[in-house]
Amino acid sequence: MDLNEIKNSLNSNPNLTDDIKDCLMELVVLFNGKFPNVNLANLNERLKTLKIIKGSKFLIKNSSKYNPITNELLINLSKIEDNDCKHVLMRELLNIITAKDNFTGFNKDNNYEALNIGYTERLTNYLVGNDTDSEYEDEIIASNILEKIVGEDKMFSAYFTNNVNLIYE
Repeated sequence: MDLNEIKNSLNSNPNLTDDIKDCLMELVVLFNGKFPNVNLANLNERLKTLKIIKGSKFLIKNSSKYNPITNELLINLSKIEDNDCKHVLMRELLNIITAKDNFTGFNKDNNYEALNIGYTERLTNYLVGNDTDSEYEDEIIASNILEKIVGEDKMFSAYFTNNVNLIYE
């Protein structure tokens, strides 16, 4: 997937401001530089119609949540102020990249939600760091332990191919 194609898809989205498009594209370029072999075709399609909306603190426990079914990124404004916005946006970009059907990463049927959150956070920290305290410290620790057991390559592949069964092999 060519980065120009992604930029064109992002620019065709009428739901996002130019500032948001620029921020997302900057993060896509960063991601692609670190992980050039990850297929971004899904991201390319989803960026065309992505919506970012304000979500209620009663619906979103933490700062943000990506819904792969509706292709909406919900932002909890009461929590976002306490977070590193670049970190939050990169975390959700990873969720968009790995979105499939009604789940992201290897969180199929919500059986691996904590593992998925922890692994996503770890990748986000690697890519952009975090200037605030993490919302998901326990999940990060658990995913790190599992990765030590099954191997970095298997975790990475399982996450980006939406195939949790790879970590059992």
